[in-house]
Amino acid sequence: MTEGQLDQVIRSMQASIIEASKEIMRIYNEGFDVEIKSDNSPVTKADLASNRIIKEHLKQYSEIGWLSEEDKDDLSRLDKKYVFVVDPLDGTQDFVDHDNSFSINLALVKDGKPLVAFIGVPSYQAYAYAYKGRGCFLFNADHSRTKLHVSERVDHLIYLSSMTHENDEEKAVVQNHQDIIDHVIRAGASTKAILLALGKGDASIRYTDKTKEWDVCAPDLIVREAGGIFLDTKKKEFSYNKKDVYNHDGYCMFNRVENMVLLNEK
Repeated sequence: MTEGQLDQVIRSMQASIIEASKEIMRIYNEGFDVEIKSDNSPVTKADLASNRIIKEHLKQYSEIGWLSEEDKDDLSRLDKKYVFVVDPLDGTQDFVDHDNSFSINLALVKDGKPLVAFIGVPSYQAYAYAYKGRGCFLFNADHSRTKLHVSERVDHLIYLSSMTHENDEEKAVVQNHQDIIDHVIRAGASTKAILLALGKGDASIRYTDKTKEWDVCAPDLIVREAGGIFLDTKKKEFSYNKKDVYNHDGYCMFNRVENMVLLNEK
C-alpha cells in the first residue's frame, strides 16, 4: 500500500467513525431495546447501525480484511496483510446504563500490529487518533487537534478502574497499593486508554480472559503513541489478526514502566 493509498484509507476511517458516533447518539437520545447475544453480552440497534456505517465507508478497500464484533468471522482475513479491527460500540452495557462512557474502536492492522487507530467517544464527539511512529492526537468535530502524552507520575497515581466489569483481583490492585495510588476513576471501555493518553490517569489492569482483539487493538496504539505502555498481564506485547481472537491474559496500560509494580507477580 502506497503512502497516498494509506492516507485515503485513514480519511475513510475518520469519516466513518464520525458518522457512526452521530448515529449512536441519535439512537441513545431517542431510545432503544436491548437484546442478549449467545455469549450473554448485550447488543442494541446502535451497535448494529455503527457497524453498518463503518463497513459502508470501508468496504471499498477489498484488499483489507475485516474483523468486527458484530459480524461473523469467516477467517478470510487471515490471508490479508492489512485488516480492519472494529468494535462498533465498545461498552454496550455502559451505553445501556446511560453513563456516557462508551466508545467506538477502529484500527488498521498491518502484519499483526496496529498501524492506525481511532477511538471515538460519541457522547462528547471527541476522537483519539494514532499513527504508528507519528504520535497520538485528540480531535473534535471541528477537527482541531491536540497532541497527547501520558503523565510522568510515579506516585500519587490516578488509577483507572472498570465501570462495570471489575473483579476481585482487580479490586485488590488498589487495596494493595494505597501507598502510591491516590485516586481511582471509574471509566468504561476504551475511554480508559484516552484518559491515560491525556495524562488524566496513570494505570489500568484487567485480569480477565473475556476480552477480544477488538477491545484492545485501538487502545494499544493510542496508549503507545502517547508514550505509554500497553501489554498483557504477563508483560507480553499483543499480536492481532489471529485465528483465536481472545486475549487470554487480560491487558494492562501504564504511563511509566515504574508503575508496572502494580501488576501481580505470578
